[in-house]
Amino acid sequence: MLNPDGVVNGNHRCSLSGEDLNRQWQNPNLELHPTIYHTKSLLQYLAHIQRAPLVYCDYHGHSRKKNVFMYGCSVKETVWQSNISATSSDLQEDLGYRALPKILSQIAPAFSMGSCSFVVERSKESTARVVVWREIGVQRSYTMESTLCGCDQGKYKGLQIGTRELEEMGAQFCVALLRLKRLTGLRNHQHLLDLESDIIGPHTKVVSSSSTTYVMEEDEPSFLEAIDYSAESGDEDGEPETEHVTELPENPDHPEQLSDSETNHRE
Repeated sequence: MLNPDGVVNGNHRCSLSGEDLNRQWQNPNLELHPTIYHTKSLLQYLAHIQRAPLVYCDYHGHSRKKNVFMYGCSVKETVWQSNISATSSDLQEDLGYRALPKILSQIAPAFSMGSCSFVVERSKESTARVVVWREIGVQRSYTMESTLCGCDQGKYKGLQIGTRELEEMGAQFCVALLRLKRLTGLRNHQHLLDLESDIIGPHTKVVSSSSTTYVMEEDEPSFLEAIDYSAESGDEDGEPETEHVTELPENPDHPEQLSDSETNHRE
């Protein structure tokens, strides 16, 4: 909770200094933005000792769009959206920034991959997501937006989002983090698999007779090998684009991706 004084006093976006704290990440002031200042300092320290986090995620509410979705950061998608004359071969980018939202789209009923965006707009350069990506070097840096209204897809279509659905989304986010950690090269997966089975309970099954190994009914999602940037949308208020997925062999060292912009955050 990075805006305790504002939230306690009923503010939707601003702290008691009257500022949107998610626009202060480039140069936070110790006195006016202490929570941002110290959080950024902690991340800078972790990066300095080479312990930067695998994932950074800011959580916000969105007053206009439905479902739960993410904004992330992509060099290529930003270049494409900006109509800069650069071919895909001119830019190098690991597709790993799409891995977490892709996993969430497969396991969380309230999550919408089609509403996600990974374009870095100039007006969003002072947000946590972009600063942590650009200055701290965290490739998987996101803002997760949760509708203040309801869903227009899946089993919650036409329903209002409530506490139960938000708690379910939180649990599925934890499961997605565990899967992402397994995909990024950790050798001993057993304790992560056991932890995942504790979170998801009856949705697991035992598949090994010699030792107890828990797996999900659905395996990790396949990765996107290439992206058709012409199919992406950088308009956060537009209709979600139809998602196109290419099935590929699993590659634990190169997880996958998706597009960006953001409004109406709650810090």
